[in-house]
Amino acid sequence: MSESPLTLLIVDEEPVFRLGLVTALTTCSNLNVLGEVDRLDNLRQALETTRPDILLFDPQFPGQSQSGWSLLRQLQQTYPSLAIALLTASLEYDQLLAAKAAGIAGYFPKGTAIADLVNGLQGIHHGKPHWPSLQSSPLVPPSLTPWEQSLWRIFRDGLEQIEQSLQHIQQDLQRPRLSDFDRLFYQGRQRELRLAQWLVQRLMPAKLRRWQRAHRLLTADAAPPSPPVPPRRRSQPAIASALTLTPPSNLASLDQLLHQLPLQVENLTAIPLELDILQPLKRQELLAISQQQLQTTLTDLKSLRITPEQLPKNYGSILGEMWRSVTLNFFGKYCQPKSEFTLEQIQDLLEVYQPIIRAEKLDAIPFVVPLFHYLLFDDPLTVNQRVYPAHSPEAEQYSELYAQNLIIHIANAAMVFILNYFANHEAIKIALYEQSMLSSRQVARFRNDLAWYYQLSRYWLIPKQIFESQHLLLYLTPQGILKTQLYAPRQQELETLKALPWLVTILLEVRDALSPRLRSVVEFVGNGLVFILTQVVGRAIGLIGKGIIQGIGNTWQDRRSEYK
Repeated sequence: MSESPLTLLIVDEEPVFRLGLVTALTTCSNLNVLGEVDRLDNLRQALETTRPDILLFDPQFPGQSQSGWSLLRQLQQTYPSLAIALLTASLEYDQLLAAKAAGIAGYFPKGTAIADLVNGLQGIHHGKPHWPSLQSSPLVPPSLTPWEQSLWRIFRDGLEQIEQSLQHIQQDLQRPRLSDFDRLFYQGRQRELRLAQWLVQRLMPAKLRRWQRAHRLLTADAAPPSPPVPPRRRSQPAIASALTLTPPSNLASLDQLLHQLPLQVENLTAIPLELDILQPLKRQELLAISQQQLQTTLTDLKSLRITPEQLPKNYGSILGEMWRSVTLNFFGKYCQPKSEFTLEQIQDLLEVYQPIIRAEKLDAIPFVVPLFHYLLFDDPLTVNQRVYPAHSPEAEQYSELYAQNLIIHIANAAMVFILNYFANHEAIKIALYEQSMLSSRQVARFRNDLAWYYQLSRYWLIPKQIFESQHLLLYLTPQGILKTQLYAPRQQELETLKALPWLVTILLEVRDALSPRLRSVVEFVGNGLVFILTQVVGRAIGLIGKGIIQGIGNTWQDRRSEYK
């Protein structure tokens, strides 16, 4: 069965160019031009009557007052499943990056050969973006002055060398049978390189820092897959740089977490996390969306001039809205166009599920109120009964830990919604899940593991942590997600425990009360057995053995005397 031809709708202001383009495209059997539009006013009417596979669009309309770029944004919001490709005059490097980041599927400069144009459109139709101008352009921003370009090359090359050295040292640290001296040497060298990396990034002008971020995204997205290479020579994209200890002590520093997340965010704990089912890049993207939403929420709270007294009463609603926004942003990008649910239906589901996720997940996230107080009002942090003033090294370190724990839990909560409602949708599984988790059996096993851990946490782990006055926190490292325990008084929570969780604390208390006594009894009995076996039984056996030997000796003497 032959594949249906690709359908196009052409939007361009020049009638001569449109005529030549349509005439050339009509000779292609696998391509069908549904229509052509010369005015922006007629475009919406054309899209109501026809739904092409690709909209071939020229956003530069000098003869009209309305901007084609603003219309593009409106089209993307109104028709999220419509693929849009740009066919226009040469664009600046800034515009290309902005168009790609906005979700445009591809770009063709006017004058592109018809064969290349058709091949690129076919690739876009099959899900392959077309950005040859970005991939082939030099990684030096053309909008910079010659002096700034030279400075950019120096900073870029220096950061890449530091990054490669950090990767080599990380591989050396993972070698088996590494001596203690070598480990101390490599760890010291690692700290020196991270400090140098931090200083170079701070010395870089703001304009060049923006280009560095664009360069990171470009090298991460546009680089084709390469064959395996030896570990010592392997070079990863700059976006996978090590997590620098630059804590979010204010709103500006939170933005650094987005660019410091490791590319392969692996779960190195024994705890099953909802993020584990995602592909590595999708996992990192969801964490980045959570980080952005945290920063947006803090900015909104600051603009609303929320008072310190209002935070404890409203932080649950704040976390609920954060979860809702993160889930909708992530789910809408990857899932909504591929499912039979409309955006309104998904929003209704989120509205219904929000109280449940608050009670089960969000309200249990620790240290949210102290974190918001620290970031919004520069209040001191109290950790382990010690007060650390704002912007002190200890306060910044703990605020970073709190922020990363919050980001990871918000991302996990977003995945709870997807796993509960859309776990077995085939298009969603292919778009989000790891290759090894695509089968229905693996998805069911993954959900069962999570359900077992939920029950274990509810009836054993959480009561045990409350009784021990401990909180479990998750945080990010260059290797992946790790866990740690932090002390905090939990007497009020302990007094509210009932039924089985309360019984767990009683059992722990009974064990703590009896174990020293039982240990003493076992030790006493053990010492007694040792005494009996060594001093009584052992000596008796020794005497018996000695008597046997003496008897054998006497018999031997008697035999010798007889022979004489």
